[in-house]
Amino acid sequence: MKWSQFFNTSIGKKLLVGATGLFLCSFVIVHLAGNLALLKEDGGEAFNTYAAFMGHNGLIQFIAWGLKIVILIHLVIALQLTFRNRAARPVKYAVHPGNKTSSWFSRQMAIMGSVLFIFIVIHLSQFWWAMHYGEIGKVSYGAVTEVGNLYEVVWFAFKELWIVALYVLGMVALSFHLIHGFKSACQTFGLNHPKYNGLISFIGVWFFGIIIPVGFAVIPVVIYIKQI
Repeated sequence: MKWSQFFNTSIGKKLLVGATGLFLCSFVIVHLAGNLALLKEDGGEAFNTYAAFMGHNGLIQFIAWGLKIVILIHLVIALQLTFRNRAARPVKYAVHPGNKTSSWFSRQMAIMGSVLFIFIVIHLSQFWWAMHYGEIGKVSYGAVTEVGNLYEVVWFAFKELWIVALYVLGMVALSFHLIHGFKSACQTFGLNHPKYNGLISFIGVWFFGIIIPVGFAVIPVVIYIKQI
């Protein structure tokens, strides 16, 4: 079987969704680490320096564009699997089997994934587009070359309560998505084992499902409160 044919099968698509999902899991860790600099009381120096490096380093930009492609691949294939599964069972259960066949999280993946995708589009249009193609102020720090003041753009945006609420909602969707997604990806790649299932569940729920989303959500909330 050719690779193109293999990745058109359900197993091949699940492998692609799992691989792209694990890649995105690693990205959110790095992204959160950089974004926490927004809370550092240094006038935006740490965050603006970080943003300038991420925005102008050739290798980082190559990875960043690859990330956007990965997100689209992940979304499209996940939707294909969802529709294929529904088509294979055209008649709904008379009584929903509930957790006997799948977890509540897995049944909400399509909805939460769609909410998360909408959030990502809004997030990119607000900050990524402003950084690369918008007209934002410039600032210099010592001997550092003049850089865009994205810190100011972010703080200004988080003066609006509705934007803060939108980001918190986006992080709720991220939490639900990661809780099921991380565990599902591990299962797809055959990493499930009685010896490691407890650790996989702990990482999926507590680290990716709680710590990461809460870390992201705290940023706009703290910035909003500081500006009241």
